[in-house]
This record gives sequence, structure tokens and C-alpha cells, in this order.
Amino acid sequence: MHSFEEVMRHAIQHEDAEAAFYQEMAARSKSAEQRDIMLEHARQEGDHKRRLQEILANDRLPSPGVRRFPDPDLKLSDYLVVDERPVVSLDYQEALLLAAKREKKAQKLYQDLAALAETPEVRAALVFLAEQEGKHAQALEQAYDDTLQ
Repeated sequence: MHSFEEVMRHAIQHEDAEAAFYQEMAARSKSAEQRDIMLEHARQEGDHKRRLQEILANDRLPSPGVRRFPDPDLKLSDYLVVDERPVVSLDYQEALLLAAKREKKAQKLYQDLAALAETPEVRAALVFLAEQEGKHAQALEQAYDDTLQ
């Protein structure tokens, strides 16, 4: 990915794929609570896709505004294991961990690509995307943590 447009188009495709993943998880959910959470994440991914499409159309990232300290990364998906069973057999907690792991992989990909970026515009876009994926992972880990209480 060598241009801002290529980065944004890749991210749009990623958000589309993640929305489809959450839709599939919702369809296979064993409980109404799990289905509702997965549908909410599918909706959020659709919102992210639309936001990225707007960014691409405007050919620039939004201004950062006021930065606040990020929510703490619970790192739960870094250490807890989810086996590779088909999605249909996952329980609610396993589904949350699998989703968080997917978001963290996307975050790591964007961080690694940002380190290799050749232009400030591409680097800024990739850093922005990494931050967004980190927020998604944190929300899923928080939902997992909430199930333990």
C-alpha cells in the first residue's frame, strides 16, 4: 500500500469483512444476548466503513481534536486461548475473545505497515486505522470482562 487511497480502500474492505463476520456470529448465536452484541458490532463495523468512505471521498483524515488518554488495554485476548472450532460451536465468551483477537491482528497489521510507510500521509492513515482497531478490541475485551462479574 503506497498511497492514501490504497490504505483507505484496504481498510474499507477490512471493515466490510468484519461486519460479515459479526453477522455470521449473530446468525449462529446461542443466546439473544450474544446475538445482540454481535449485531451491534456488525452495525459498528458498517458505521466504520461509511466513515472511512467519507474520509476517502474527502481525501484526508479528520483532525484529531482533543486527545484523551486511551482506555486501558486489558490484554485479555493476548493471553486467553480460543481453540479453532467452527464459529457455530463457540459460546459467548469464546466469541468475544475470537472477535477481540481479530481486531488486535488488524491493529498489529496497521501498526507494522505504518512503520514501513513511505509518506507522512500514508503513515498517518495507518496509525489512525491502528487506533480504531485498538478501540474495537478494547470494547470486546471489556464485554468479555463484564461477563466474568
